[in-house]
Amino acid sequence: MRNRLTTYVHPNGELQRYQIVEAFNWNHARFVTAGFDPRSVTEIARLYRINIVPKLQQSIGLPVFFHVPPDIPLPFPVADEHEVYHDRNVAASIHLNRLAREHHIRWEGSLKADAKEIEAFLSALQNRNLLEAVVQGTNPIRFIALNEKLGFLSSHKSTCIVDTHFFLMDPTDLDSPYCVLGTPHGLALKDGMILNPPLNHRPCLLVDEHGTVSIDVVELTDLSVEIDGTKYRHGDNAVFHFRPEERFTPKTEGTDLIITEDKVVSVRKGGGSTIPMAGFILSVPASLDVADPKVVYHGLEHYAFGIQVGPPMMKDGRIITTLECPFYNAAVDEVPYPSTVYPLPFETARAARIALGNNKEGEPVLIWAEGAPKLSYTPAQDSCGASLLELAQFCEREQFQSIVNLDGGGSAQIILEGKRSLQIADRYASTNLEAERPVPYGLSIV
Repeated sequence: MRNRLTTYVHPNGELQRYQIVEAFNWNHARFVTAGFDPRSVTEIARLYRINIVPKLQQSIGLPVFFHVPPDIPLPFPVADEHEVYHDRNVAASIHLNRLAREHHIRWEGSLKADAKEIEAFLSALQNRNLLEAVVQGTNPIRFIALNEKLGFLSSHKSTCIVDTHFFLMDPTDLDSPYCVLGTPHGLALKDGMILNPPLNHRPCLLVDEHGTVSIDVVELTDLSVEIDGTKYRHGDNAVFHFRPEERFTPKTEGTDLIITEDKVVSVRKGGGSTIPMAGFILSVPASLDVADPKVVYHGLEHYAFGIQVGPPMMKDGRIITTLECPFYNAAVDEVPYPSTVYPLPFETARAARIALGNNKEGEPVLIWAEGAPKLSYTPAQDSCGASLLELAQFCEREQFQSIVNLDGGGSAQIILEGKRSLQIADRYASTNLEAERPVPYGLSIV
């Protein structure tokens, strides 16, 4: 594995630093999660307090971030005559938000509930640092659950680790009751096993069993979905509903299986379900119960590795100079899909960037374009951050072959041998020290 740093100087004197890690083995790369870290609640609340609530106070209300671990009992049922919840945090979010809408939970300097068991439940979460309210907002209260994978890459021991996927983050990403903040979206594939399905018609970086790298579009409808030993195919024995084509499923006499990542989060009778932003709904015409919520995807077994996140930068040695795949644009798209907040100006929107693909020798390559510090930026001293076009131009100068953009911004980092060679763009206001964001997935290279 080779590691190098390089600096590009723009004609106006601004600097852009890059880290390039290359010549590792695709067989040694695997997707990992650090597991849920209670500090994620505090960090997400901080990000909302600083970046989001001041801009959206009138629409976001008073957000309350929480996560329910397996050892804290839920004070409400997980099933009724119409729906069975297989995800505790989804169930908690739906019930708590209903109680808040009905004013059975209120903010009176702290969270107050009419029912003692609900107030005890909220106190139990708060005592474990698993609940935090952003009180800059105003009523109504909005409970926002956090994904069980959300943790910090720096806590994971690996030769090299890097953040990978976009994940639900902004309020407009949470458009369905089945949306949980921190849920990754886009293909994650290792040794033929799909950990996360492809969504949103974006291209995937694929590595076959011989190590050949390609960029191709893989659709959810190309796959079969196995649940409880039964395989379902779109248009055969089931219908797959997903964004941006649809926002809701039609009312039916059958059953909706609401799916995110590799699990059924809820089973709803009668249709009329809001499609999750980072998932899809499998509808069958009959009444159906699910014993095991585990989902197994079939159809990409001949690939050793695959990832789908952002747009391609290079394809077969050719630079990509425009946004060549779908991204949400509120001005033209009727149905929202993630990421709802994205730097659409391909040429000018600068940020920290992560990219992955292969170099001119055909070896795997990983790139980190350092971002400008969020609190202060000194031209010709700090990195200015790269637009997608500038990242593509850098990849062209390096003669890289097939490259896709991964998650960037405040999440962007590469940790090699336990250290960062560049700096995270986020900073704590009190100390100006780097502020690591929690993420659901990392790519570990060992």
